[in-house]
Amino acid sequence: MSKARILAVDDQRYFRELIERLLEGEGYAVRTCASGEEALHILEREDFDIVVTDLVMPAVDGAALIRRVKERLPDQDVVMVTGVVDVKTAVEAMKLGATDYILKPFDRDTLTDSLNKILATRRIKDEHARLMEENLEFMGLLSLVERASGLHSTLSVAPLAERLIEGLCLETRAQSGVLWAAEDPGCEQLELVGARGLVRGDSEPESVSIYDVEAAWCPGILTVRSVVASMPQDIDGVEALYLPIRSGGNLLGLARLSDKIDGEPFDPTDRGMAEKFCEFGGVAIHNALRFRALERRSLREPAIRDYSVAYYEDAVRNEIQKSNRFGYRFSVIRIEIDDFDSAVGSDGGAIVDRNAVEVARRLECALRANDLMANADDGSFLLLLPQTDALGAGVLAQRIRAALDALWEGREAPAQRFASATFPVDGSQVEGLQSKLAERVEQSSRSLLAQRPEFARRQPLDPLLDRMLELGSVEPAVIEGQILRFVLEDVVRRPAERGVLYVSPGSRWLPEVFETLEDIRNQPTETEIILLAEGEVREPTPQVTWIAKSGLDSRRPFLVYFGEGPAYAMVGQVTLAAARAAIFQTSDRALVEYLAFELQRELGITLSV
Repeated sequence: MSKARILAVDDQRYFRELIERLLEGEGYAVRTCASGEEALHILEREDFDIVVTDLVMPAVDGAALIRRVKERLPDQDVVMVTGVVDVKTAVEAMKLGATDYILKPFDRDTLTDSLNKILATRRIKDEHARLMEENLEFMGLLSLVERASGLHSTLSVAPLAERLIEGLCLETRAQSGVLWAAEDPGCEQLELVGARGLVRGDSEPESVSIYDVEAAWCPGILTVRSVVASMPQDIDGVEALYLPIRSGGNLLGLARLSDKIDGEPFDPTDRGMAEKFCEFGGVAIHNALRFRALERRSLREPAIRDYSVAYYEDAVRNEIQKSNRFGYRFSVIRIEIDDFDSAVGSDGGAIVDRNAVEVARRLECALRANDLMANADDGSFLLLLPQTDALGAGVLAQRIRAALDALWEGREAPAQRFASATFPVDGSQVEGLQSKLAERVEQSSRSLLAQRPEFARRQPLDPLLDRMLELGSVEPAVIEGQILRFVLEDVVRRPAERGVLYVSPGSRWLPEVFETLEDIRNQPTETEIILLAEGEVREPTPQVTWIAKSGLDSRRPFLVYFGEGPAYAMVGQVTLAAARAAIFQTSDRALVEYLAFELQRELGITLSV
């Protein structure tokens, strides 16, 4: 192997052959050419360690050759050979970019000494560059390790997810990042747990299957450490970096990074740093999931299998952080059940415990996989319902009531009090939500349903509405129209709050209802309006569901409004009135909720969680 490749340029054949003979004898690979033009053509196709050129040549002389070589190849070493014994000539050559110069006539030692010094200097420069690169790489890795070690300072999945996605964005200079994580190692379904930067949480899927991700977003993600692929449903072809997060062969999560600061694509360096960071992240998430499983087992009551209040409150705080980040709602429910032992006619504590276990089991069966149940010190049950609004909490409460009714079938059921609160409508901190629950439990104990237990027995709604009207008062007839308009307009004053509004106008309220519906026509609302107007045919709208036939007395006017806003119900008299009429109205939340779901059952309306 030659010491180096040399290109010798001289218009005199003697000197070309002399240089070639001298240098080949010293182990160099030498190529010669007779002009500056020929040398430039050769340098376009081949690489040389050193160019040795004569100064005086026709057309493109040595000075012009140096200038043009340096324009194309700034790091190319060039040795100028000149027969002019003139310091000025040498200085000018060095200014043009020559690495060294030698004078004609020269001998072997003069030429090889110059080349050896140049090659030695180059080796030092190359070694310095290599060491600097290695040092920078080491410092980068050291910095990455220091940042990644911070992931292990928490064992809570939600804060860990935020730190992980923040670290990945910093390593790659991505402005946007999203992270989905598994509930348990190896779980196919991944839940949205973290987002950063230019990302709207409500626009990202709350849950994804890793197999769907591979098929739709980034093919091959299950077998590689990273994939660059298009953003989901991106019409501009913007690419994102997808990173599976693994530990011990188990898939624990998936990160997606996008919007790199400089607008450039993610390069191999970005991918390498992100992949290394994900190795640390995988270990940290694995530890957090194991700790959460252990914590859940240790904080569960052995017999009833529900969680402690301390764990429940910590879970609510985590849900508040998550809901604030992604704009979700969630609800909490408190259930108080009186006198377990009287319900079974037992005087033994063991039977009471068995009954409590059965109640807890029924509650757990009625809940969804992500819901959480805790047992308070006073024996009441606390439920955390992630991503559930007030109406959804009401749907789940009805499911729970049905499960408990089945438990006490054939026996006198104990008194039960249900109360729910929704974040952020009813409170933005744990203490606020708990205070609202306590307030509503107290209201539930004073509800008309509690004072008149016969109201809560399964029965036709018409007689119940009659008895409610008997408890009302006589008011000016104009008040009914004012209340109707206020409630109907309230559904568009709260466009983002989901609810259900049942209106049976009868003949008395019909003009007022139709006039108000026309005024709010096409205004956005999440509240579903159920209008019972027998015999009436109207153009359908997204806001209103028309029911032209039902088992209820179509002459009786009533209104029931339940959701995240104030609960309200009003019942009017069947007959036409003059200036004054009997009216029953209430904001008793427990009663209104009961009526709303009894109407759902009666009318066959489906309300989703």
